[in-house]
Amino acid sequence: MTATTGVIGLGALGEPIAGLLLKAGLRVSVYDVREEPIAVLQKLGAARCASPAEIAQRSEIIISLVSDRAQTDAVVFGANGMLATIQPGAILAIGSTLGPEPVQKIAAALAAKGAATLDIPISGGILAARQGTLSLMVGGEQATLERALPVLRVFARDITRTGGIGTGQTAKLAHQLVFSLNVMALLEGLSLGVAGGVEPAALKEVFKQGLANSAVLQVWNDLGPRWKGMLKATAPGTAPPNMPKDLHLVLELARELGVDLNLGTQASRIADAGIAAGHDNPKL
Repeated sequence: MTATTGVIGLGALGEPIAGLLLKAGLRVSVYDVREEPIAVLQKLGAARCASPAEIAQRSEIIISLVSDRAQTDAVVFGANGMLATIQPGAILAIGSTLGPEPVQKIAAALAAKGAATLDIPISGGILAARQGTLSLMVGGEQATLERALPVLRVFARDITRTGGIGTGQTAKLAHQLVFSLNVMALLEGLSLGVAGGVEPAALKEVFKQGLANSAVLQVWNDLGPRWKGMLKATAPGTAPPNMPKDLHLVLELARELGVDLNLGTQASRIADAGIAAGHDNPKL
């Protein structure tokens, strides 16, 4: 069977990434538990696979973009997972934010099968996924990265190797910590200024012109509903928004490394409580 690039997990990032790979002329096989994104990608030329095992059987490079550790473990180690069928020389690129230990465990298991692993957590969001301008933090061997680069460059503009397996996850969690604190600081500053009678447009310019400027501020229109949604409380048994989930992973890693994160601990409490200081989208 002709080798392809496989994409597992066709959510907000996986579907547009698979679409870009198809547009670039690659043979692409896809798998997801949902029918809708598979049908969309089939119309663009993707091959449907019935399981992660089938993806692994036919793919040289596999990109896993499922939501969390449990789903990633099922993709690799489950009854229909890729561990039994992955081909020697194949590369699994794990794009999910999981923490270092899970990807190191997977890398060891795949190495016993003659396959390699790259730890490629992603930054940039949905728009960057559609435009092919995502950022990747890559943990893994340099030689493995070089083999995967022709595929990764289709959907990523900035690709930074951070070291061995697991360091990509560590770099992503450090990034998410700073990002989360930035969002919360801007929401609080916005609330303070508006409560004191300052127009949102004027606050934007004040922040922009001073040392409070940031990449987060550049997407000002998201400061209302989207990021307040990232901090909202969720019902038991449902998937949490990304910010609380990532902050839990941040604090777990900090405990393992013996690093004291005072601000991170408070940010996680705020996210868990579903408290987002701020106001509705200023629509600037």
